[in-house]
Amino acid sequence: MFFRYPSNWCRNAQAILLGLLISAGSIAQGEPTFNVKSASFTMQDGLLLLDSTIEIELPKYINRAIDQGFAVPLMFEVEVLEYSQYWFDKKLLSLKQQYQLHYLPMLSSYAIFDVNANQRFYFNSRQQAVSYLKVVYAYPMFDVGNINQSGLAYVRMRTGIDVDELPLPLKSSSLWDNDWELESDWFEWDIAPSQ
Repeated sequence: MFFRYPSNWCRNAQAILLGLLISAGSIAQGEPTFNVKSASFTMQDGLLLLDSTIEIELPKYINRAIDQGFAVPLMFEVEVLEYSQYWFDKKLLSLKQQYQLHYLPMLSSYAIFDVNANQRFYFNSRQQAVSYLKVVYAYPMFDVGNINQSGLAYVRMRTGIDVDELPLPLKSSSLWDNDWELESDWFEWDIAPSQ
């Protein structure tokens, strides 16, 4: 003997389950993201120049930290690897481009400090500062002579929060959410031996 649920109970359970799936999907769509949408190299005078488009949506707690004067470290990493048939792919070159985004109350402006180039850029709003980071154009990355490859190679890039450079109060304070390890998936593309 087995117990049968009333048919209207099954319909209600299906409706509830469908509602939960829809709300979970909308929550996932609204989550803050780091995403490399496109990336490629061009070559000029023996240098590989990076062109890239990045999607950045900072969560509220990171925006709050920036507005309260903390320098939030952002970065993108680029690696050149050679395909390996029998073992892990061999890393030929890697570079981490580091930025710090912070608010300057005395100037009522936002600043991005390019750590690698030792340059500072100023913006009227946080949105303008973040938009500046979304497009990378002709950024010099590697001297092509340093890529000593014997086979096919590829490049991969990711972006996100540079947790190694987080200010200590952001790492340890209970006032902040602890999920600072936000980064995109790797975006990959092949590199021709002639490059």
